[in-house]
Amino acid sequence: MALENCKLCRGSGWKLVPRGDGAAGSVGVACDCGMEERASRVMERARIPKRYEHCDFESYVTDLTDGKTWTPQHAHSLKQAKLFTQGFVREYPGSSEKGLLFMGPSGVGKTHLAVAALKDLILRGHAGLFCDYRELLKEIQASYNPASESTEMKILEPIRTAEVLVLDDLGASKPSDWVRDIVGIVLNARYNENRTTIITTNYLDSPATEGETARLPSGKLIPPTREDALEQRIGSRMRSRLYEMCRTVEVSAPDFRREKTQAGRA
Repeated sequence: MALENCKLCRGSGWKLVPRGDGAAGSVGVACDCGMEERASRVMERARIPKRYEHCDFESYVTDLTDGKTWTPQHAHSLKQAKLFTQGFVREYPGSSEKGLLFMGPSGVGKTHLAVAALKDLILRGHAGLFCDYRELLKEIQASYNPASESTEMKILEPIRTAEVLVLDDLGASKPSDWVRDIVGIVLNARYNENRTTIITTNYLDSPATEGETARLPSGKLIPPTREDALEQRIGSRMRSRLYEMCRTVEVSAPDFRREKTQAGRA
């Protein structure tokens, strides 16, 4: 919607500019005065949480190397993830893979990069949607209440059909047959329609083997369990789908949020 107080179009949405072919006179073109408002509405429809509204490529920090907590290897991982994501957005929709799968521990900026990609694509005119995996499952469970005005399929429809979907924190809820069924409904629909899905997960493909102890980049030791693998969280069939749907981007670094909090206390 054009701004009523715009001095160029006076609220009409059109402004006059000189002809570009050297001829005398002017031509009417769309005025930019309402662009910011339109962009704001599109972002709002994308359901990007307030916490991530600031996320873009410019604010994604990659130069944290201090030789102690963050090593050159960590910085390289962050830089490569950022460059690859920027390349994906730049080439969209030309890449053979129809999405990205960010894998890595908590606090390394996976969601930051996913939102940055989504925002850039939206600003280029594509339609997008942000979905928190755990919140989606809770919303569907609530729809089973007889008093609810919503239904499972009504909730899932925009998730299944969005041109670009960011599915954040995949695998975070305890796996069950019902959880895997919901994951299957979403991913199969998007796979069959060749839609772009950008996914983040804390679960890797190769957790520690039985009897071994896993060590996170921060140095913390965690006991091995079969549920440490993404395949165990979403099922073998859906993990197989993701190999074709998404290019895997592994991000390895210490938990930035934890390190930042501890630094503030020092």
